Amino acid sequence: MNKNVALAALLGLGLSLNATSASAVLYHYVDWTSANVAGGTATGTITLPDSSTVTVNFEAITSTGGAGSLNFAQTTGGGTNYWAYNAGAPYISTEVDNAPPDSDIISLVGGVNQTYKVTLSEAIKDPIMAVLSLGQAGVPTTYDFDSPFDIVSQGTGYWGGTATSLSELPGDILSGAEGHGTIQFIGTFSEFSWTVPTPENWHGFTFGIRTTEAIEPSPIPAPGVLGILGMGLAGLGFLRRRRKT
Repeated sequence: MNKNVALAALLGLGLSLNATSASAVLYHYVDWTSANVAGGTATGTITLPDSSTVTVNFEAITSTGGAGSLNFAQTTGGGTNYWAYNAGAPYISTEVDNAPPDSDIISLVGGVNQTYKVTLSEAIKDPIMAVLSLGQAGVPTTYDFDSPFDIVSQGTGYWGGTATSLSELPGDILSGAEGHGTIQFIGTFSEFSWTVPTPENWHGFTFGIRTTEAIEPSPIPAPGVLGILGMGLAGLGFLRRRRKT
């Protein structure tokens, strides 16, 4: 085995590790348990596989600091499951393994006088928001966030739309023209907020996080992987010494 073959083996291992880390992740969504439509608030919990929970609070705040309002809210699994259309395809991608599992949704209208805010009981790494029917065909509506995000999935949803109906604009703005899909916030957050400058009939969202690794530092490679890399590097060192003798 010469040095070039050893290098190729190490590169192949690196590509394999990268491919594994890029696989889809199971997300856990909010069980919205209560909502005050007129008062503009909602509360829910996310239950993780280890039975720990994260509390999620939502509030709409007017420009004068008073309580805003919701359009409607579906809680504890009641109402129409808008997320299930086309087997949840608009909400699934190489980054997100699963769509919201039930009908829970917070419905907004928007308008320049309201700010929407989500607060979490603890800081969460890279949370996601599933978005339903943002804007209308030919009449875009925007979510102007205070935090950076990436669009990680989109497609034809309950009210139509296409695979390009959502777009990311400069300034952390999500634009939708009948957009159905998922965005992922980049970083670690205990709260974030957004405005909807252009109101429309209604659009909706829910919220999700990964398993417990979402609230912990990124995992380091397993000892077995480190051992393989170490053996490869040692082999390269041996080959270099051998060439000099």
